[in-house]
Parts: sequence; C-alpha cells; structure tokens
Amino acid sequence: MKHAEKTWLLLVSLTLVGTWLAETGNAGWPLTLIVVFLIGFKSTVVIDHYMEMRFANRRIRFTLLLFISLTVLMVIISYGWGDGLKDLTTIY
Repeated sequence: MKHAEKTWLLLVSLTLVGTWLAETGNAGWPLTLIVVFLIGFKSTVVIDHYMEMRFANRRIRFTLLLFISLTVLMVIISYGWGDGLKDLTTIY
C-alpha cells in the first residue's frame, strides 16, 4: 500500500471517528477539544501531503496553517462564548 493510500485511509478513519462522536450527542468541552484536534490534524495532513506544501514556499504554507489555526480558534470561541457573541451582535 502506498503512502498516499495510507494517508487517505487515516483521513477517512478520522472522519468516521468524528462522525461517530457527533452522533453520541455528548456535547461538552471534551468533545469540542477532540473535534478541534481532528480539524487541526486533518487539515495539516491535507496541506502537507496532498497540497504538497511541506517543501513549498514558506509564506504560502504559513498562511494556510494560520488559516487553520484561526478556524480552530473560532470553533473554540463559538462553543465557549457563542451565546455572549450572539448577544453582542444582535441588533434587537
């Protein structure tokens, strides 16, 4: 089995684990942190392996990793302080 196939199987299995966790209905910080880890890890694998950014221009790779980091941060903020943000951004 080639490296690309192993990587693909890893990504698919992590997606299935994430789906299974979402179906358990046990929302809370532990689940949120697991989801955040899965987002970060899977995105980094895609950026480095499939987009081949590991040895590409450092600025482009940094920009992509920064975007993933901001996405992870937004998931944490929206879970932890979502109601407060909703109140801040509601007009009525």
